[in-house]
Amino acid sequence: MLNLLISAAPAVGANGMRLFAVGLSSLALTLGAILIMAIRRKSAPVKKVLGDARRLGGAAVVFGVLCVMAGGTWRVIAEGVHDISASTLADPNVAGGVTPAGIALFLTAVTFLPEWQKLFWPLFFGIGAGVSWGIAGGSFGILYDLIGAMLERLA
Repeated sequence: MLNLLISAAPAVGANGMRLFAVGLSSLALTLGAILIMAIRRKSAPVKKVLGDARRLGGAAVVFGVLCVMAGGTWRVIAEGVHDISASTLADPNVAGGVTPAGIALFLTAVTFLPEWQKLFWPLFFGIGAGVSWGIAGGSFGILYDLIGAMLERLA
């Protein structure tokens, strides 16, 4: 019986099989729950790993990319966060001539550079940064594609 299970299990790794067969939406759901636990600071293991604002911001960027890739409702959620976080810069009366790459740079800077006391802000700006990297293209697009490729292999 054990030999049957082992032979039926897909191989993992170099032959192109995925590490987990859960899908991008399942990964988005799981990472979203972990991020909520991190900002609420209710889980000791999560607090240990994502208790720092910069680490949480990095995980939020990955979550933003993951949501866009998962599509559907996840994409709408991530793009909504991006639109709210970037809406001031997109207004020509506030900051005329800001390009998508400029918005990506700004959101990345406000995610990682300030010493945030509340973890909500790096989470919020990090999700927006992850979405904006895909929109901006260029160097940000390379980072977006790299994260996306790793997530596709994981899912």
